[in-house]
Amino acid sequence: MKPVTDVMQLFRAQRAVRAFSDRPVEEETLRQVLQAAVHGPSGSNTQPWKFIVVRDQAVKTALDREYSIAHNEPGDAPGVMAKAPVLIVPCVRIPERTGQVGFQTGASIYPACQNLMLAARALGLGTVLTTSHRIRNAEVKAILGVPEGWDTAAMIPLGWPDRNYGPNHRPPLDEAICLDRWSE
Repeated sequence: MKPVTDVMQLFRAQRAVRAFSDRPVEEETLRQVLQAAVHGPSGSNTQPWKFIVVRDQAVKTALDREYSIAHNEPGDAPGVMAKAPVLIVPCVRIPERTGQVGFQTGASIYPACQNLMLAARALGLGTVLTTSHRIRNAEVKAILGVPEGWDTAAMIPLGWPDRNYGPNHRPPLDEAICLDRWSE
């Protein structure tokens, strides 16, 4: 996919990409994407995040296995998590006052994830965000060594797409808008 420099076109170009070429993601390009993530807004500017960058094939394969189990996908064929050149696992600090991940923590980590994904797309990279690994979250946290007080928020495979995916497809804007109160 081509890089996108016009921010308004960037939103239309953002796609879920689950198939990648063999081209490696250069360190400088990866750092640009992660720099965008850490500039995301967070509740009270707490910035309660860490981003685990996984390039080690054995770790990606182990995470892919847990992801496949979460999806009830039997078999040993490697999936998207194992095949991606880079796998990013955004982690969020669990607030001490509640002891659990909730909407406040999601409101702090997911804008950072969106920044990461938009920056990736602007550079011509592909991503997809998934949270279904959380069905096997204890196993995922053990593989990654995530300590107590932290939780995984998503898994984001990252790489150069295997083809040009074109723009995303959405219904007309007026179908998604309600004025003043709910309407059909």
